[in-house]
Amino acid sequence: MRRFLTVLLLLGLASALVACPTDDDDDDSTAGEADDDDATADPFAGDGIATFSAIGDTPYSADEETSLQLYIEQHNEADLAPWMIHLGDIKPGFASCALGVYAQVAGFLLQMERPVYIVPGDNEWNDCADPDEAWGFWEDQFGAFEEHWDHRPDTVRQDVRPENFAFVDDGVLFVGINLVGGALHDADEWATRFEQDIAWWQEQIDTHGDDVGAAVMLAHAMPAPNHLDFFDAFRASAAAYGKPVLYLHGDGHVWVHDNPWADAPNVTRVMVEAPAPPLLVTVDPAAAEVFTFERDPFGEGR
Repeated sequence: MRRFLTVLLLLGLASALVACPTDDDDDDSTAGEADDDDATADPFAGDGIATFSAIGDTPYSADEETSLQLYIEQHNEADLAPWMIHLGDIKPGFASCALGVYAQVAGFLLQMERPVYIVPGDNEWNDCADPDEAWGFWEDQFGAFEEHWDHRPDTVRQDVRPENFAFVDDGVLFVGINLVGGALHDADEWATRFEQDIAWWQEQIDTHGDDVGAAVMLAHAMPAPNHLDFFDAFRASAAAYGKPVLYLHGDGHVWVHDNPWADAPNVTRVMVEAPAPPLLVTVDPAAAEVFTFERDPFGEGR
């Protein structure tokens, strides 16, 4: 009888040990959940305040090539912004439109630790002696450029014009388009591109407009008479949208910050200066001043 009771006692103890997990098991479970959270965290979605950097119209000389590489080093060291946009014109208009020129600038930008987006400028495409050949070089070196980085915003591209892109970052819609200055060498091509650019912008506003607090249009060209068809349509669309809109562009090389259209008072326009360090842009739709700009992010006393 005593042996029987002893066996029953041992069996009951074993069952209790199986039913109750140990402290070590609990620790392992918690660690697994933390690992899952880290793996799925999205650095480009969150608090509704977006920051990014912007540069354009560079490099135009050997000195500017050196400066661009320095700015990239400083950007990396400071971890200045989650991503950067180059607003076009990677060389002066008189310089060669040879493949090596595009490859060299692409090589500079690939030194960035954060993803880089780029929109075309007229100097590297529209104003080249052979625009079709130059466009092939641009696509070869800069097409879907942000895909060189593993961690980047969830970006979509227009089927008919894949250089046009869009994404939402921290509750702000960003739309990049192919809008260049320079010579009007093909009126039909310009008209078609304007229509496709506006269609892309409007599609993104229709898709994401209710879910974001502001929108940013990224392009190369400054408003000019040969872009009236585009800007008339853009101005009307932005005014109807009503939320804060930033049109950020290069082209003119001097700093401009204004509200250029009385019939679209919600639109802010900024033209980046060049040559200059990257412009740090913050978009906070809940702030009294939605768009703010730091022109001297590295403290160089500009």
